[in-house]
Order: sequence, then C-alpha cells, then structure tokens
Amino acid sequence: MGADKIKFYHDEPLFGLDIGHASLKAMQINAGLTGQPTVTGYGTSSFDPAAIENGIITKPEVIANAMHELFEKKMVGVINSQRVACSLPTSRTFSRPMSIPAVERSEIIEAVHLEAEQYIPIPINNLYVDYDILHQDQQNSELLLVAASKTIVDSYFKVLEMLDLQPVAFEPSMNAVARLVHRQGELSSQPTIIVDIGSVTTDIAVFDKSLLVASTVNIGSDNITKLLVQNLHLTQEQANEYKNKYGIAFSDKQQRMIDAIKPILENLVHEIQKSVRFYSERAAKSGGKISQIVTVGGGSIMPGLNQYLSKQLRLPAHNLEPWQGISFGSLPMPDEPDRSVYITAAGEAIINPAEVLA
Repeated sequence: MGADKIKFYHDEPLFGLDIGHASLKAMQINAGLTGQPTVTGYGTSSFDPAAIENGIITKPEVIANAMHELFEKKMVGVINSQRVACSLPTSRTFSRPMSIPAVERSEIIEAVHLEAEQYIPIPINNLYVDYDILHQDQQNSELLLVAASKTIVDSYFKVLEMLDLQPVAFEPSMNAVARLVHRQGELSSQPTIIVDIGSVTTDIAVFDKSLLVASTVNIGSDNITKLLVQNLHLTQEQANEYKNKYGIAFSDKQQRMIDAIKPILENLVHEIQKSVRFYSERAAKSGGKISQIVTVGGGSIMPGLNQYLSKQLRLPAHNLEPWQGISFGSLPMPDEPDRSVYITAAGEAIINPAEVLA
C-alpha cells in the first residue's frame, strides 16, 4: 500500500518495523541454513508521542532520531537490510470484507474502489486502496478491502526516505499479527478472535484462515494504569507494578483489581462479543463458530486476563506464542515480558515476497 512504484527483489532480505504510540520496534528474520526462520537482529527505542498526531507523523525528525538511537545503541544482533516492511496503526486504516462475482482483475479493482467510495468517509482520491483475495472460485470472489489515508502513509514514507530506507510494503498492524497466527499449525485452522492490546488502543479482529475484518477501541494498558492510580490511590510506578505483578489473577488483591478496572474489562468483553456476533452472522450458512481467543500486545501479558476473558466469553483464551517456530540463533531472546511487543515487527519481517506487488 502506497509503495506501488517500488520493486520487490526476491533475493534481498528485509526487516519489519512497527511504529507505535511512543516507541518503535524493528526485527529482521532471515531464512536459516536449515530453512528455519532466524532472527538476525532486533531492538526497540522510545520517542515523544507528540511526534504523531491523528496517525500522521508530524515530526519526522523525532522518529528518525529514535531509529538512529535504535541502530546505534539498542540493537541486539544486526539488521543489515535497508528494505523495510512497515506496519500502520490498524485504528487508522479501513478494512471491509466484500463479495463480488468472478471477474477480471481490472474489474476487481473497479469494484473495490466503488466499495471504498460508498463506505469509507474519506474521498477516494485521498486514499491508498488495496485488497486481499480471501477465497475465489468460478462464480464468486471473496475479498478484503484495505485502505489508508495518503496523508498518513506518505508521512511514514517521508521518515523512511530520511533514513535512506526502502519501503516495500505498508499494511495494518493486525495483518502482521494475523500472518503469525497463520503459522500456528492446527490452531490457525480454527476460527479465531485476535485481540491486540496496545498502550492506548486495542485492535480486535476475526481470523478464519485469513483476516476477515478488524476494529479498534480506545482502551489500552495505559488506561488500566490510570484507573489503578485513581481507584486504588497508587502512584504511577505502583500501579504499573500491580498491573504487571498481580493483574487480575488469583491473589488477595484480585477483587480490588477487578473492581478498579471493571469499566475497561466490560468494554473489552462487549467489543469481543460484537466480533463474535459478526462472524456468527457471516458464517451462519456454514455453521462455523469462533473457537478461541488469541491475545497479543504489551497489555496482553497482564496476569489473569486470559482466564477472565475465557470465563466471561466461554471461549479458551491464550497468548500468541510465535517464537517456537522462529530461532534466535546465537542471540538472546527478549525477556519474557518484552517478547509480545515484537510480534507486529516479527509479522512484518516474515512477509512473503509474493504478498508484495512488484
């Protein structure tokens, strides 16, 4: 998306880049000698969140400086490629499943643009529009329309140009997560709700062999910290310690913790229920049912969260564990609490060259 003039050279490596609310993460994963994907380098660096306004990078020099700091001081291993696949905030993109009769590719593009004009509240000339083919037979094509504001994508492009990096793909962060879910063997064949809990937003998506639709709610781990500060009269440091050490798992603090952050928990459950209903209505003819919830993102490691979701939604919930099929070679793995923050960058890093338009 937004990189249609860039050629993709199949024999060159790339790295994944995830620019978040106040930090960026990068990871390069190459095919090892045995064919197992191997991490060659990774790292993270923080920046002033004021550098991004409404999804647009308004202070590119701030992000560029954070990238320089990452590569010069905070890199574990080596990232030796200038080619980058970059995620966009799912909350700043639009996705919509659609079905059309089987037609030629030129007609698909025309149908996708008509759909975008009808349902996206931004003029089509101000959007980069793309699509994924979810299923195709002789009669019909099931598509996922994906679009993003040119202003947002171009602001990312500008930062990467400042760094002499070659962007080969832009995509919603949830697409990168879904790529890792797809690698989970038998688990990937089960209709799944993906919940990506970031610092200020939570993305919720339906995955059934491919990503069907994604939505965003304005709650995140920072909101949990704020409620703990307000309702339990803790300092910011104490609230973060309680959240990460106790969470809402069984302890003498469990009920107090649940009561303190109940509005967020109830909102999260409600939004997941909406996604479950969406899938149930869509899959009514086939009788498909959501069978699991997969949680990712920094907020997903709060103790007790998966158990709470399982109880409230009557579905098994667990963290995504993508690292079993990815080797770190001689590099140390990130500390366990930090591994989840690299999932989006890893999902970008393993992008298939065939997924990128040449």
